[in-house]
Amino acid sequence: MDINTMILVLRSLGDGEIKPRIKNLGLLYEINGMELTLEKINEYRENELLLPVSRYSYPACSTCNSTALHIIFECPTCKGRMLTKHDMIVHYECNHIAPADEFKSNDADVLYKCPKCRKQLSKVGIDYGRPGFGFRCEKCKFITQYPVIMVECDNGHTSNVYDLNMMIFEGYKVSGTVNNLAGVYEELVTAAKMLKDYGLKADVLCKVTGASGVVHIIPFILKDVEMNLIIDYMPNPNDAIQWFKIIARSIDLANALSIVVTDKPIDAHILTTFNTSRIRVLYNKDGLRLSELIVQEVLKMVEDQV
Repeated sequence: MDINTMILVLRSLGDGEIKPRIKNLGLLYEINGMELTLEKINEYRENELLLPVSRYSYPACSTCNSTALHIIFECPTCKGRMLTKHDMIVHYECNHIAPADEFKSNDADVLYKCPKCRKQLSKVGIDYGRPGFGFRCEKCKFITQYPVIMVECDNGHTSNVYDLNMMIFEGYKVSGTVNNLAGVYEELVTAAKMLKDYGLKADVLCKVTGASGVVHIIPFILKDVEMNLIIDYMPNPNDAIQWFKIIARSIDLANALSIVVTDKPIDAHILTTFNTSRIRVLYNKDGLRLSELIVQEVLKMVEDQV
């Protein structure tokens, strides 16, 4: 799934939490019926699309840490794994215990008869008991209420349930970055289409790797010009954390000029915190459509370079 689609899917969650779940292949995350691996979730977290909000612990294989586990019941006598579950009856006189179905009598006036000694069972608690459910091994016929419980992972490693490791996984919510990008996504796409008519190619919501190796999610970038032009939309231009991220990205992407579009005035002291030759603020004081404002600014800058 490309990053554009993922942004919109994440935005549709609102305040809903993305929780880890155990399925056949192990631990997965589910978003509106779409399954994502832990690797993909970590990628979105690194790109600041997801924020951790909670923690969950899950048992994992003590050998390989796989979370794709299934329970195995073993016979404590022969270690056989073919166990069947039954409602049991025990005949007190001969101590025979077997599934209740095997005690049922064919006589109309007799409910139960011991299949071992053939004696009639009349009164529960006196002639026979009902201990509840038990498990019978179909290999050696041993009956127990406490089978050996083992756990096997998808890699075939078997261990005692108390020897399992405990793995911690996080639950996530979508970040403010997702909300901001999703809110202006259509305007960015429109601007890219308009610039195409001028022979300019712009990419929307793409990945760019900086000098440090960090991968950045870029809302809008115009390439093949003297300096790559990045457009950001900041609904709250006085958010210091957002500015810190933009400044850090500007340092990492040395061959890029960033234009931050905002609908609100920006505090003067914030302007002193960054290099205005590398980061510019574009205040949409006339209330133009974002797409129109972007196209105007890009064309102006391209003309200045010619």
